[in-house]
Amino acid sequence: MKSFKPEMDTDTAISHLRAIEGEHITNVSPIEMGELSRVFRYEKDGKAYVIHFKDNRDSLEKERWIHDRYGAVYGLPVPKVYKIGNAGAIHFSISDQMPGVPISTLQPASIRQVIPSLIEQYIRLHRITVGDNSEGYGWFTPEGKAAHGTWTDYLKATFAKDQGGFYDGWTDLFDSSFLEKDLFYRLYEKMVELAAFAPKERYLVHGDFHLGNMLAAEDQLSGIVDWEMAMYGDFMFDVAVMDLWAPQLEFPKRLKMAVEQQGDDIPHFRERLLCYQLFKGIDGLRFYAKKDHEPSYRFMKERIMSLLSE
Repeated sequence: MKSFKPEMDTDTAISHLRAIEGEHITNVSPIEMGELSRVFRYEKDGKAYVIHFKDNRDSLEKERWIHDRYGAVYGLPVPKVYKIGNAGAIHFSISDQMPGVPISTLQPASIRQVIPSLIEQYIRLHRITVGDNSEGYGWFTPEGKAAHGTWTDYLKATFAKDQGGFYDGWTDLFDSSFLEKDLFYRLYEKMVELAAFAPKERYLVHGDFHLGNMLAAEDQLSGIVDWEMAMYGDFMFDVAVMDLWAPQLEFPKRLKMAVEQQGDDIPHFRERLLCYQLFKGIDGLRFYAKKDHEPSYRFMKERIMSLLSE
């Protein structure tokens, strides 16, 4: 599979770290996470830190803004970012290493023990008011600014023909790869139809809410990391992401039950869930086509089609 991460091995990371943090760094080791960054853990003066190396500085600034604006204020387990800078042509950030391990690395029995804590933290997350120092819908900048006037506008714009950056010229994939145009747009139209059920209120959305970005210490959720895709929009988006990648957890069912036990309700639950499952599904089809990884493409296609048949 093609990689879009910066070229970086452990020796190079150690060299950069010594230039940034001084000679007294120890226990440097890679962390396999994310598709667009190289990540390493290390220790200095008895404390554990994480350094991210990326080609894009904005996403690092955004992580810092989210901690300062939401993590610190609402007590969310979000890493604090201490420093952002350059290491040659590559950008870096240094943050706390959160306690625990990725939930995705746990055995099924241990994962089940963490689910109640995950549900509790998620309910806290989706009740956050994004505040007056933010604007718009969809993916937002490191200053908390999103470009779209409605949530549906954002969903549609994500798949517009003209894109910059990573997906520049993406519609060429219909001719140059195994990305199936008729299937793609049939699923897209269904997604747009279901988007009418979304609320107009803006919520903080993680955007990549799966077990690889959740840390657990014993039976407690101890960290939520990788906020690069964070958005303002419908909190049910995160529920769809979790269910798409880990259907065995029955996360939507467990969440709905927990909310109802608190005397609350989530309107149009099923329609909103399917809408964002389709969004992530067709985004996944496009991504795997660009990465030229047909097995993952086929897996995602089968998963989407199974959702439509439920």
